[in-house]
Amino acid sequence: MPHPDVKIKPLEEAAKIANQLKACGKRIVFTNGCFDILHRGHVEYLFRAKSLGDVLIVGVNSDSSVRQLKGEGRPILDERTRAYLIASLSCVDFVFVFDELRPHRAISLIKPHVHVKGGDYTEAELPEAPLVKSYGGEVVILPLIESESTTQIVERIKRGIAATAVKLSAGIRAIGVIPARYASTRFEGKVIMPIAGKPMIQHVYERAIKARRLCRVIIATDDERVSNVARSFGADVWMTSPAHPSGTDRVAEVAASLDCDVVVNIQGDEPLLDPEAVDATIEPFERDDKLQMATLATPIRQVEDYLNPNVVKVVVDLQSRALYFSRSPIPFFRPSGKMPSAVQFNLPSERQAKVLRHIGLYAFRREFLLEFSSWHRTPLEIAEGLEQLRALEHGVKVLVVETKYEAIGVDTPEDLEKVERILATQ
Repeated sequence: MPHPDVKIKPLEEAAKIANQLKACGKRIVFTNGCFDILHRGHVEYLFRAKSLGDVLIVGVNSDSSVRQLKGEGRPILDERTRAYLIASLSCVDFVFVFDELRPHRAISLIKPHVHVKGGDYTEAELPEAPLVKSYGGEVVILPLIESESTTQIVERIKRGIAATAVKLSAGIRAIGVIPARYASTRFEGKVIMPIAGKPMIQHVYERAIKARRLCRVIIATDDERVSNVARSFGADVWMTSPAHPSGTDRVAEVAASLDCDVVVNIQGDEPLLDPEAVDATIEPFERDDKLQMATLATPIRQVEDYLNPNVVKVVVDLQSRALYFSRSPIPFFRPSGKMPSAVQFNLPSERQAKVLRHIGLYAFRREFLLEFSSWHRTPLEIAEGLEQLRALEHGVKVLVVETKYEAIGVDTPEDLEKVERILATQ
């Protein structure tokens, strides 16, 4: 890695380098900030920003602009030191110091493909967003990283309080793994098919890294074509065995080498993934150290979905633990009066029992995932073609988290066109 001093450039030189790299096909990511007292939140944020492209350029506010933004007594560290520390990070390619309060001039010169800001903004509140959009750039708002902020650190120092360990997500370290297979039976190569100008797997990855409770996201594949595409947009890619019978087995191979508490299996063919749904699946592990497995479900409202064997249903107990998963319409609503000899399934307008569609996003305690993947397939799992039944048949309690998120998977070219239409409206 080059010495930090080599990475620190005047703005004009950084912009010239960026334009040369763009001409070579490199994807430029830009972010800016005060970065006063570099801390873990800054570092995780910058590594996530780098994952969105090939080259990360960071603008550091000068001492005078920090003083105007933060008040007297700031910055704690001078601009040269702050730039040097940022340049010391392996994820950062170039750094410059700028005097303006807002990075409009820098953006005008660099014209990055992606402008990244932290989650204390919305895109509508970001003054430079219209400028980025004007030349076809993309604005990405990354969620805030749970950590002591610079202001909190300063206040703690003023009070003479020693540093205490800052835990991420109540001590739970969660990693998302996206199994991505090229050889799909129904739609070969779908994970790298373009949707709204990006490969489908890129849509999934960029949404996954916005989940606040994930500290890392990995794409697991057995195909160099998928690997090459994923690496082109800066993803963390692991090559796995081509012999895995399921995505869960592929995720388990990766999990065996990870240092984490929870592993989330994120479907690689759901480009409309909701980051909040991912967080909702992880959150129960923070409250229940005995929980081994959790998944998602959303209410079924249409009788067509209730009857469709391709829509997996789940029934739960009073503590929201799964009782059974099935392709059949469950629960069955008994008609009033005499039971007919021929089965008639219907959805009563007034019903007390929940009718839930299962969403195939799973969170596992890491050790349990390794155990689960070592078990042989079970009778009900084989009958229904649903691997989650393996856990129930072994007596494992599976928590079902109800969500408004309605996953849309891509299994056919028609599904891909449907998702593209949805993205065009967003």
